[in-house]
Amino acid sequence: MSARSVDWLGLSGEHVRVLIALERSLTIRRLATESELPYATALRKLRELSGMFSLRLLLRFEKLGLLPFAVLARAEASPPPFTTLKVAAGGVESVSIFVGLVPAGYVEKFKQDAGGGIALRGLELLYWSPSSLAGGGPLNPASPDLLALPAEVTPAARAPDAIDLALLSYKLNTPFLRLSEAYRRALAAGGGLPEVSRQAAAYHWRRHILPHVVGVRAFPLDPEEPLQVFYLEGWRAHAAARALRGLPGFAFALVDRGGSLVFARLDAKQRAALYSVVRLAGVRLPLGELISEKVEHYRLHFWKSVRGKSWLYASSGHRATRPFFP
Repeated sequence: MSARSVDWLGLSGEHVRVLIALERSLTIRRLATESELPYATALRKLRELSGMFSLRLLLRFEKLGLLPFAVLARAEASPPPFTTLKVAAGGVESVSIFVGLVPAGYVEKFKQDAGGGIALRGLELLYWSPSSLAGGGPLNPASPDLLALPAEVTPAARAPDAIDLALLSYKLNTPFLRLSEAYRRALAAGGGLPEVSRQAAAYHWRRHILPHVVGVRAFPLDPEEPLQVFYLEGWRAHAAARALRGLPGFAFALVDRGGSLVFARLDAKQRAALYSVVRLAGVRLPLGELISEKVEHYRLHFWKSVRGKSWLYASSGHRATRPFFP
């Protein structure tokens, strides 16, 4: 998000209150309570924000057997199964960036099919922070609060069932969508799903998915500004990425041990702040600053990639006009 973006977004005080309350809310009623707004006002402001922001349901994906994963390849390749984002980016050299939600047993296959190159896991996912609107800038990457290594994860060996995955496929980027509507959309997409009652869908969600939900996140959309991508390398790369979350133009990042991949829209002042963080953290930018030339989004129909309780390495991605993940 560039310097013009706050004006371009036209955020009111009520918008900001809703954005701040999002992280603690999974229902509209809770959102109204947390933002201290009437229910109808909170709903209206959320609908207005949905045109300016991409909302995301953040989960402990490893509990579902999935791992956020990214590959930066110098060779051109078709999106492998489970790709959710492909970015053709240029800088000092051209790079194809593939990001996906990949079953843990297939990450090496995903890397190979993406063309090899640099690969990193999303042990931690970072999203834009509404507190950045206050203009405080990035944090100090040497702060003890930022230095702890991202925790290693042990992904579940078994896949969730098809009903769980159908709900997830439509709740992931529309967190406040009714469960009945999410399942209706999945049924319309085919794939042999059974008809279930509203109560059964709610039971599946409450029992199998909701325990792994962390909360709702958001990042601003700006169709006029290209995405910038920064691959940070070094033992403090995780701390640097966490520090950069304080920039208004920060969108999201995948954080691994020894490397982080940051997506942003930064103006000149924010880029200067980024390079200051890079120097303070003692990390490297081996690929320099990468600018998106073409961005492709894919929605995954997860239930089409399972057989029983096992994941299949099969494509279920469909081109989407809006971001699906991250």
